[in-house]
Amino acid sequence: MRLDGDRVDPGQFVTEETPDGIRVTTGPGGIAWRPQDTVAVGDFRAEAAFTLVGAPVAYREGYGVFVGGRNLDGPSPRYLYLMVRPTGEYMVKRRVGQATETMVDWVPHASVLPVAADGDTPMNVLAIEAVGGEARFLVNGTVVFSMPTSEAAPFGVVGLRVNHRLDLILGKWSVGPPPLGAPTVSVP
Repeated sequence: MRLDGDRVDPGQFVTEETPDGIRVTTGPGGIAWRPQDTVAVGDFRAEAAFTLVGAPVAYREGYGVFVGGRNLDGPSPRYLYLMVRPTGEYMVKRRVGQATETMVDWVPHASVLPVAADGDTPMNVLAIEAVGGEARFLVNGTVVFSMPTSEAAPFGVVGLRVNHRLDLILGKWSVGPPPLGAPTVSVP
């Protein structure tokens, strides 16, 4: 894992196995990955099912999936990520070192399940896939954004991006070939 900032306590970014999946609770935000989840070439899909626990209505911290991870332990990490937040919005960004490039800024989308009332525990399934020269970003099976694979540069380590003060259950995690059939396409 790699946390945001140099002066944070790694003990405040906790992952633990539970009967429902891997529970992730954060103080500081950061990324987590397994080295074996690396894609070098070809079509693939990285997918995660997140259940959000205890977030209040209108909480603005996000969580999601990243691809194309390189130099994650070094001074200039690089990755491309899709995130959603409890307000029903999504965004797509690229991190290069300390800088970020915004492809899609936070925008509402009907496919993102929000926290609509106190006590809600929405489950959002996020995926990034590279198929036939196109990188697609999906929320609950709907393509919310796409770009050429050559621009996305999705090859490298795949993992999770979780902002600060969140409590999530990762119920599904997979990195492999994309499923057959075309996903639903939706314009934001």
